[in-house]
Amino acid sequence: MVFSPVVLTGIFFVGVVSGFFNTIGGGGSLLVLPFLSFLGMDVAVANGTNRLAIVLQSIAGAEAYRKKGVLCFRTALPLAGITTLGSILGTFLAITIDRQYLNLSVAVFISLMAVLLVFKPEMWEKQHEARLSKTGIFFVFFFIGIYGGFIQAGVGFFLTWGLALAVGVDLLRGNAIKMVIVGLYNVISLAIFYRNGMVDIPVGLIMAGGSMVGAVIGARFAVAKGNTWIRWILAAVVIISAVKMVFDAV
Repeated sequence: MVFSPVVLTGIFFVGVVSGFFNTIGGGGSLLVLPFLSFLGMDVAVANGTNRLAIVLQSIAGAEAYRKKGVLCFRTALPLAGITTLGSILGTFLAITIDRQYLNLSVAVFISLMAVLLVFKPEMWEKQHEARLSKTGIFFVFFFIGIYGGFIQAGVGFFLTWGLALAVGVDLLRGNAIKMVIVGLYNVISLAIFYRNGMVDIPVGLIMAGGSMVGAVIGARFAVAKGNTWIRWILAAVVIISAVKMVFDAV
């Protein structure tokens, strides 16, 4: 698709906002996908194009967190491998499955997450011992990978939940780990979408440029402000995202 300079500038700034929110919690793709669809891009192509921005955004965000000393690759890489396995299945499903009932289900789950974010701060702001066995953690992140490969939008919320409740890391370190997980599995998803002709490279690169800027800003903000700020911002984004998913479904 060919867009005017004004529209391309808008795509860049949507990327900045998306990168910022994805790096401190999630939900950026819930802005990107409707925006690209509004511009006339097919939903499947928008889903694939967004993956290019996500990959580059994740690299920028992970590096920013690494420089601040809050990224643990020892925890991140095994979880990224598990999630990537699930994402392969989810990406193939993305081409065929209707999203209506999925949106409603996700809205219910993330609404519960919003309640826990507000009323159970200790669950998110402190590190804990892993609360599930290795087998349990495998299945949690495998199924998150399926969802991420399928639609991506909102997957950051589930990863944040899984990292806090199953693995026991706090929000700040969880966000850093999440950058590695999302970046790795989206490399595979991007390749599958591209092979099926569902990636607009020029638009994806412009959005990626903005996303990388937003990711660096988001990582620095998260480190500077800490877990409490992240928790409240994440709660607000989760509530807005849940409402949007319900309206999209009905």
